[in-house]
Amino acid sequence: MSDYSYSHTLGIASFEGRGFMNPVDVRFSKDGYLYVLSRSNAGNRNVRVSAVTLDSEFMFEFANWGTDPGLSTQPTAIVVGEDERVYLTDEFTQLLSVFEKDGTFVQRWGETGSAEGQWNRPSGLAFDSEGYLHVVDHLNARVQKYTVDGEYISSFGTFGTGPGEFNYPWGISIDAEDCIWIVDWRNDRVQRFTPDGEFIFAFGSSGTSDGEFDRPSSLHVSGDGTVYVSDWRNDRVQVFDMDGRHRETLIGHATLSQWCQEFLDVNPEQAGWRANSGMAEQEKLFWRPAGIDTNADGLVCIADSCRHRVQIYSRVREPALV
Repeated sequence: MSDYSYSHTLGIASFEGRGFMNPVDVRFSKDGYLYVLSRSNAGNRNVRVSAVTLDSEFMFEFANWGTDPGLSTQPTAIVVGEDERVYLTDEFTQLLSVFEKDGTFVQRWGETGSAEGQWNRPSGLAFDSEGYLHVVDHLNARVQKYTVDGEYISSFGTFGTGPGEFNYPWGISIDAEDCIWIVDWRNDRVQRFTPDGEFIFAFGSSGTSDGEFDRPSSLHVSGDGTVYVSDWRNDRVQVFDMDGRHRETLIGHATLSQWCQEFLDVNPEQAGWRANSGMAEQEKLFWRPAGIDTNADGLVCIADSCRHRVQIYSRVREPALV
């Protein structure tokens, strides 16, 4: 029996306004709505952060395409701080931008390089319980720790395949004990570290079986200790316990979103094409899942990047202990 029930889908392919384009990250706001980061694979028209409700109400957008302050070009991740501000990394500008919860630009900071406090293609973001911001330094194969104003604190990690080493790290999450979890993309594994960056353990290897990965992209450790990993090239999300034991695999169960249904209602020729396409079974599945977030109500939101949507599941029961 599954621990999860499919709830509903948000999204429609859109270059602006209501909809998403290649969403790569999702984060709940303190007010309960969802920030969705569209990265764009089709030019500059669709880069943005959208704020939407779980009832499919589009609220506003910000961090649109550009290199000026308050804009973004190749955004990689977002996170919401205790101050309710939204923090966004951009691997093109090599900067981290900060926004108020309504999308108003506050500041940006960052410096390109390999010295302490510098980075090369910043990606995943996570806060610890003390309010420090941890940034995955993708091409420098390390994780760096900062204050919210960009003051460098510490770092750990180096390039390699051994324990505690990284090969293109990407996603990050921090658990209730302030231990740091990293998706080690090219090594096809997940690693856990102490708050000081000491290696604890790793799990995963290359493959398609349960507990194996093909270029995992993101992860999220929920408050109840469940570990969700977006197994990017295997087009699935794997669920683990805190010891790295596989619990379940989600493959996608999408139905039409409210926005898609409204579009088809006024475009009957598109509805007819879809009905005759024979793609119904494939359409519901994940295609390159990315960022994941959960809330206190047990909802699990997953950015389904190549289908331009967010699939939402509900936790229906706690996993059995073994």
